[in-house]
Amino acid sequence: MTDVYDKIAANFAHARKDVSLASLTTFRIGGPCRLLVEACDEGEISKTLDLCREYDVKYTIMGNGSDILAADDGFDGVALKLGGKFARVSVRNGKIFATAGTPVKSVYNAALGAGMGGMEFLSALPASLGGAVRMNAGCFGGQMSDIVEKVWAVGEGGKREFSGEELAFGYRNSAFCRNGFVITAALLSSYHSAAERIAEKAAFMLAEKKRSQPVECFSAGSVFRREGDVVPARLIDLCGLKGFCVGDAAVSEKHAGFIINKGHATCRDVVKLIDIVARKVKAEFGVLLRLEIQLLGSTDDFRRLSYAYGVQSRQT
Repeated sequence: MTDVYDKIAANFAHARKDVSLASLTTFRIGGPCRLLVEACDEGEISKTLDLCREYDVKYTIMGNGSDILAADDGFDGVALKLGGKFARVSVRNGKIFATAGTPVKSVYNAALGAGMGGMEFLSALPASLGGAVRMNAGCFGGQMSDIVEKVWAVGEGGKREFSGEELAFGYRNSAFCRNGFVITAALLSSYHSAAERIAEKAAFMLAEKKRSQPVECFSAGSVFRREGDVVPARLIDLCGLKGFCVGDAAVSEKHAGFIINKGHATCRDVVKLIDIVARKVKAEFGVLLRLEIQLLGSTDDFRRLSYAYGVQSRQT
């Protein structure tokens, strides 16, 4: 008997059922998503969204999967990933135009070649452009809101251009976390700088990242949000939790703000560890940490985490 996911898949040349989310995320954790659709153009993005609405199916947009904790049971919905056409970058009139599937490191390389400063932080981000814009990703004092001028996206009603206040950038947040639009491209601008200076700054950032973060391990980046004067990694370290494990999930010895997958960690392991860490910090310092990673799937554990620590869901 044909199910709803077979009906959706029949509309696309590149669609696969029951694809492991562990293979699509940098945490290397998670069960299967019911259907993965790789969109070849904007028409296929619109078609995917229309079909999900028609069949009342949940969907999520998959970039590089660098900030996602996926449920062990997987995701009962459609994961939409942008195909090869959406990995292009070019320099136009002193600005960078890039499509959403472009690795941000490729955007940095274009900026280096064009002598555009202010984008050095992109060299240290493990993200696609669309995901970085959506979450206003950043590091080493830079973030996407500093360099994004315009964004093009597809949603209900077709393609739209967003700029200025419409982007609604905040800390690890933007309008695209709420409005249901799928980012397809962005225009980036900055300032002129010598290539040697750009390369020097990027090299420093990469060396500092390698020194201070567990880049050699599977993780989803910083687990908790840095807010105001609250530095989660420092509080977790002061609690003596570096190296603390639940199963194969561990607080990184190198950076206490990271939880790493030592090889066979489950989502349940990570959730238990998050809860232990957050409770310990609350007991010791009276600070309620909030999650920065996003949750994909629907479980009682996720609902409890969302309620307790204010995390954003990755699904629509």
